[in-house]
Amino acid sequence: MGLLQKAVATYDANTNLIGVYQAGRDPLAPIGHMLTNAGIEITLNAAGEFLSARKVEKSEPKILIPVTEDSSGRTKELVAHPLCDQLKYVARANEKAHMLYLQTLRTWMESSHSHPFLRAVFFYAEGGTILDDLTRAGILDSLKSYDEKLMVCWRVHGFADEEPACWKNRNLFASFADYYRDRISTRDIEFCMIEGKTGPAAVQHPKGIIPVNGKAKLISANDTNGFTYRGRFSEKWQAATVGYIASQKAHNALRWLASDQGVREFSGNRIFLCWSPQGTALPKPMRRLRGAETTALWKPSDYQEQLKGTLLSYRKDRQLHDTDSAILASFDAATTGRLSITYYNELSLGTFLNRMQSWDAHCCWYAGKYGIQAPSLFQIVECAFGTQRGNLLETDDRIQRQHLQRLLNCKVSGGVFPQDIVKALAERASMPLAYDEAIWRRILHTACSAIQKYRYDTKQGGDEMAWELDKKDRSFQYGRLLAVMDRAEQDYYNKTEESRQTNAIKFMSEFRQRPFYVYERVNRHLHQAYLNRMEPWQANRYERLTGEIIGIIQEFPEEDLNKPLSDLYLMGYELQRNAFFAKNETNKTEEEE
Repeated sequence: MGLLQKAVATYDANTNLIGVYQAGRDPLAPIGHMLTNAGIEITLNAAGEFLSARKVEKSEPKILIPVTEDSSGRTKELVAHPLCDQLKYVARANEKAHMLYLQTLRTWMESSHSHPFLRAVFFYAEGGTILDDLTRAGILDSLKSYDEKLMVCWRVHGFADEEPACWKNRNLFASFADYYRDRISTRDIEFCMIEGKTGPAAVQHPKGIIPVNGKAKLISANDTNGFTYRGRFSEKWQAATVGYIASQKAHNALRWLASDQGVREFSGNRIFLCWSPQGTALPKPMRRLRGAETTALWKPSDYQEQLKGTLLSYRKDRQLHDTDSAILASFDAATTGRLSITYYNELSLGTFLNRMQSWDAHCCWYAGKYGIQAPSLFQIVECAFGTQRGNLLETDDRIQRQHLQRLLNCKVSGGVFPQDIVKALAERASMPLAYDEAIWRRILHTACSAIQKYRYDTKQGGDEMAWELDKKDRSFQYGRLLAVMDRAEQDYYNKTEESRQTNAIKFMSEFRQRPFYVYERVNRHLHQAYLNRMEPWQANRYERLTGEIIGIIQEFPEEDLNKPLSDLYLMGYELQRNAFFAKNETNKTEEEE
C-alpha cells in the first residue's frame, strides 16, 4: 500500500494542477474523470442547437471526460459515459447504446448537481440529427460508412461565465464529482486501507494508468472464475478494501506522473518513475547528476568539487528539504490486463541526493573531450550487453530492463555494483577489434567507471582515476606498457597518414592473458619496422617509458611475469594514454628531457 499512499499524497499536494492543461503535458485528472483522445468536436448553443463541428487531429492533446466506475472499465459490454462518448452511443444508429447514453446523461442532468451544459447536450442528442449534421459539415463521408468509435466532445456557447469546452470547464468537473459521490454514498461503508478511514469502497479500479501498457490494471479482483484471489480468499473484498476517492486519487496521480512530467524513463514497455510527493523536481536516477553541457574537467579533484557544487546548486535552486521524500517505482505488464510493480523504494530526499552524488563521484572516468563523466545506467547496460548495429549499441528489451532495475536498486540503495556487469564490461573492453573505434572507446570508458565503482564498494580502492603513473601494481603497469606501444606505432601512422590499427590493439585480448609474451612480440616488431623511421624524440620517449615500466614490473616475482592481468590493466592503459594528451608534448620538450 506504500505506493498508493504516496500517490494519494502526491495528488493532494498538487490540487492546484487538477484539470490544468500545460503545453506538452497531460493534466492531472479530477476525481471521476479520465483522459482520452477526442475524435470529433461539436459546438452547440445554449438551446442545444447545432452550430459547427470539426475533426480532432490525432496530434492534439488528450481531453478529460467524466466517467463512472463501470464505464471507465468497459470492454465489450455496453456501458455509457455520462457526457462525452463514442458515436456508437451519442448517435441513434445503435438504438440500445444510444438509449443507455441518454439515460445516463438524464440521471446526472436531473440530479441536484446538474450543470447548464447537460440540458443543451441532452436536447441535441435526443433529437437524433448528429449523423446528418456531421455529414453536412463534411466530418463524415456518408451516413453508412463511418467509425462508430470516434469520441465526441462538446463545446457549448451562450453561458457567459462558463468555459465553453467541456473538457476544460472546472465547474463541470466539480458537478460530476459531487453527483457521483452522492450516487455511491448508498454503498456499504468500508475501511480504506490506503487513507485509513471509512467510506464507500471502490467497486472497480481505473485501467490504462500506464499508457504504454494499454488497458492493464494495477488493482483487479473481479475474476470469480480464475486465479486473481482464488485459494487465498473466498471474496474479493477480503484481500483489500480501497475507498473510491483514494482509488481515484492514486490512479489519477500515477497516470499523471507516467505522462510526460519529467519523472519517467522507458525501457521497452517498462516505465521507471522517480518523484517527490511534495512536488519537488528530482534528478533522474538513470542519468548522470552533472550534465554533459558543463565545463569539461580532467583533474579528479576538480570534478569532485564541481559535482558537489552541482548538488548544492540543485538544492538551493529548487529549495529542497532533506526531510521530504523521494519515491521510485517501476511498472510492467506481463499480460494485457495485469500491471505489476516490478520495483518500489521510498527514502528521504537527503539520502536520495547523497546517493546520487556518491554514485557519480565513484562511477566515473575520462570521456574524451567531455572530460571526466559518469556514464548513465542506460550506457552501462548497452556497453555490457548491447550488439553493435550501425553506429549504435542495441540491447534486447528484456535484458535491458532487467539490468537497469538491478543498477537502479544498487544506485539508490547504496549496494555493491553488480560483479557480473563489471566482468562483461571488462571482457568487451579487451576486444577492440569487435567494435568500431568510437564505440570501443565508449565501452572502455564505461568499463573503467564500473571497475572503479566496484572497487570502491568492495573497499579495494575507488580512487584509481587519481593514481600516479608509478603505482606499484603489476596489471596497472602492463596497461601503461600497452598504451606506450600503441602510441609509438600510432605516431608513425600519423606521420605517414595511414589509417591502421596498431599491433598493440590487435593483440589486446591476448595481451590480457599473456602480457609479457605479447610485449616481447610487439616490441620486437616496433624495433624492426617503426622506431628507426620515427622522429628521434618519439623513439627516445618510447625507450625511456618502456624501460621505466619494465623496471617496475620486474620488482614483482618472476613467476608472475606472464600471468593473466586483472581489470586494472585497462585503467593503466587509459591513464597513460591520457597523460600523452594532457602533457601536449612537443619535439623540443622531449629533446630537452
